[in-house]
Amino acid sequence: MNRSQIVIAYSDSEPTTVENSLAQLLKLELCQHQQIDGDVIEFYLFIDENGLALQAVTNPAPGPLRVEFSKLHKRIADALLNQNLLKACGVRKANRPSVLDATAGLGTDSFLLTAAGCCVEALEVNPIVYALLSDGIERYKQLGRQEQELISRLKIRNENFLNTKVGGERFQVVYLDPMFPAKSKTAQAKKDMAYVQNLIGKNSQSEKMFEVAKELAQERVVVKRAKSSPNITETLADITFKGSSSRFDVYLTNRRILLSTDS
Repeated sequence: MNRSQIVIAYSDSEPTTVENSLAQLLKLELCQHQQIDGDVIEFYLFIDENGLALQAVTNPAPGPLRVEFSKLHKRIADALLNQNLLKACGVRKANRPSVLDATAGLGTDSFLLTAAGCCVEALEVNPIVYALLSDGIERYKQLGRQEQELISRLKIRNENFLNTKVGGERFQVVYLDPMFPAKSKTAQAKKDMAYVQNLIGKNSQSEKMFEVAKELAQERVVVKRAKSSPNITETLADITFKGSSSRFDVYLTNRRILLSTDS
């Protein structure tokens, strides 16, 4: 998306210091709410008492998009280790692998892995999505000490996985989520995916990312795909965990890992 089609909206007569700082950071123009022209502007960011949000300029307009990790608490409480994401990454009662999430997006999967006890480093290439993710993390910290301790295991960076420098560090798991069209039955999931896909666009370098991931992963590369999508590579996955709309393909980089531990 052409970033000139996105502005930062402000409601007062003049933008606040925070709004000015955000505009400089993201290199976006500021515009009063009342002056937003839907023929020119497709999206706008705004800040209110609930934090940073992204809003589409359409009629009818969907609700604003924010990163709200507290909405994932039910998924944390509901047999977290039995979820396919956690199984695919090799998370078990006695195993909490280190994870590099190469394509963080809005951070849902990174958060779930963190909530399970993993230390996660998450990369997000798009600066606007990264700003939403950063804001969500900061607001989550304010909920209490327990939330602060949980989220402290999640580190995020605004970087392209293909260009990033991770030094000599290798992660036990590298997680890739090349986006695919949302088929979720919930309007919220469709809205979130539509927003992010419009901002980031289609990932045309997924195969290259997979090759880099294999070099960094000590134990496995995990790839999220739509349930019926082709494999990310001609190489067949060692293990696959299928859900109703998506699947997780696992490629083992350490052949000593026993498949029986993942069944």
